[in-house]
Amino acid sequence: MSGDMKALLTLSLFVLGGVCLAQIPVLPGPQPARSEKSGNVTRYYDASGRSIGRAEQSGGVTRYYDAGGRSVGRSEQSGSTTRYYDAGGRSVGRSERSGNTTRYYDAGGRSTGRAEQSGSTTRYYDAGGRSTGRAEKSGNTSRYHQ
Repeated sequence: MSGDMKALLTLSLFVLGGVCLAQIPVLPGPQPARSEKSGNVTRYYDASGRSIGRAEQSGGVTRYYDAGGRSVGRSEQSGSTTRYYDAGGRSVGRSERSGNTTRYYDAGGRSTGRAEQSGSTTRYYDAGGRSTGRAEKSGNTSRYHQ
């Protein structure tokens, strides 16, 4: 998501597949307008309500799939660090969480942005500190705004 929502799903992602907190495309294509979590599965939808992908979590590993069910990447969490990989298993970046702030880095270790959580709202910023979007959570549903 261009430094904003892409951090959500592309890690540039705002879970993976689309945020320019780092250009780590996890869910290629349109950026999510909302997500819904049910158990270990999170489904992503565009602004028209069409499914654009899903994430399935098992232990510390999350696998990402596009709307056609094809694998597009995975993330592995260990402590406060999450590492992201593309469908070919190549490292595409990482995130590190400290308190209410998550910082994103590309495969070369360069900062690509951050996310700051306050209550049910998460705000996203690019590497230059410019606001790129926000996510508002209500129950198991998150809505993303630029």
